[in-house]
Amino acid sequence: MLIATDLDGTLLTPEGAISPRTRDAIRAAEKAGVPVVPVTARQIYGIDKWRDDLGRWALCSNGAVCWDLPARTVLFRQLMPAAVAREFAHRLLEAAPGTRFLTIKDDGFTFASQRGYAELTTFADHSREPSEMPALDLDEVLTGDCLKMVARHPSLAIEDLAARAAGVGMGDDVHVTTSGKPMLEISAKGVTKDSGLAMLCRHLGIDQRDTVAFGDGANDVEMLEWAGDSYAMANAVPSAVAAARHRAPSNAEDGVAHVIEGLLAGMADRG
Repeated sequence: MLIATDLDGTLLTPEGAISPRTRDAIRAAEKAGVPVVPVTARQIYGIDKWRDDLGRWALCSNGAVCWDLPARTVLFRQLMPAAVAREFAHRLLEAAPGTRFLTIKDDGFTFASQRGYAELTTFADHSREPSEMPALDLDEVLTGDCLKMVARHPSLAIEDLAARAAGVGMGDDVHVTTSGKPMLEISAKGVTKDSGLAMLCRHLGIDQRDTVAFGDGANDVEMLEWAGDSYAMANAVPSAVAAARHRAPSNAEDGVAHVIEGLLAGMADRG
């Protein structure tokens, strides 16, 4: 078995921490030989403070890069070609003038933000102080392949920006999602949490049927549909609820830990 879990709104408390109960559940699962893998929109620097509380593997940037946490090495990466990012950005600018962009490169360590982007964000959006973000020309932002691109608008609601993005005619080239923040997250077509999870499972020799996934957001939908079993948190968005097979208590109630404890008890009963 492998347990895959989103972080924000799922494994983490509403305050953004790993509770003692959840920490104990992760350790018990790992001791029983069940990997617990965070699958998150965050980058590696955004989860580093929990490195000792997690297992060996982490999927970051919505599944685009897989980290071996103890070794601090990358197992695989799924990049969006610069030409695709550039074409999408310019089409979205035509549909929604004033949109600002950033790209995440170099396995999550290079953060290229367009001039004017920092003024639209907060620390919580990227685990990075806006005052420390670069202010680049758009051409610099779009230079080189990236793990993902982010787009946000100074006045359009995220639903409106998403609708305009859907209308630019690049559905065969990009995947657009959200993770609970007022911004679009754009990856290469087919690069989603489930694609990264599938690649990791192949590496570990774990069958899809033996995976259990947890999530609460729109960017968790593909993973919840793909996994052999899945749980949407009580605080999940409707699309995640529709994709999952079960409901778990909310992240404020240690919902992931609650289910993991039950799964491990079931394994013990079966001997």
